[in-house]
Amino acid sequence: LPPSISPRDAMGIGTAGFTAALAIHRMEQNGQTPGLGPVVVTGATGGVGSFAIDMLTGRGYEAVAFTGKTEQADYLKSLGAKELINRKDHDFGKRPMEKALWGGAIDNVGGETLTWLTRTVKPWGNIASIGLAGGIELNTTVMPFILRGVSLLGINSVILTPEQRDAIWQRIAGDLKPSHLDKIVTHETDFDELPKAFDRYIDGTMTGRTIVKIQSGD
Repeated sequence: LPPSISPRDAMGIGTAGFTAALAIHRMEQNGQTPGLGPVVVTGATGGVGSFAIDMLTGRGYEAVAFTGKTEQADYLKSLGAKELINRKDHDFGKRPMEKALWGGAIDNVGGETLTWLTRTVKPWGNIASIGLAGGIELNTTVMPFILRGVSLLGINSVILTPEQRDAIWQRIAGDLKPSHLDKIVTHETDFDELPKAFDRYIDGTMTGRTIVKIQSGD
């Protein structure tokens, strides 16, 4: 780890923060800049979504949160989200290409949401595809790719060389360092209390990330 990241902070950032940083890194490698327009983040209250909003804002992007948990508006805005879109009553449209709205997107949902993003990202924008909670199918056309130059980037935080992994951690310690880690990592729990934490995540009553304290044996 870079010296500026403590072991506790690294646990809090975890795979979610690393994946968000990798998504932004890949997008910027492919030409993403704040000048292309706002970047929409789906699944915004989740771990990856929360870190993505924080990191994008720190890099000078305008981050837009796409979420079904509008009651978490204050939380998302505290991370830097400039706008919230309610997924539950959103009209995704049906045309092969809709009005171009986003300079780029970080998608944690997949399915219909990812399909909609391909139709609404502006010319030369990038979509980082991370999650599939909303479905594994992508029902789109080639039109956004050949008429707007949109790029769809698959994000996999597992298949990386040590050099690639080190480069991402260096960015997390530098220009992608989370500014609101204390708001994203909101809970600590003992290992034997994990089932209770799982229940709260499953029923949607817990937001943010939880650090698990592993007790050493005697």
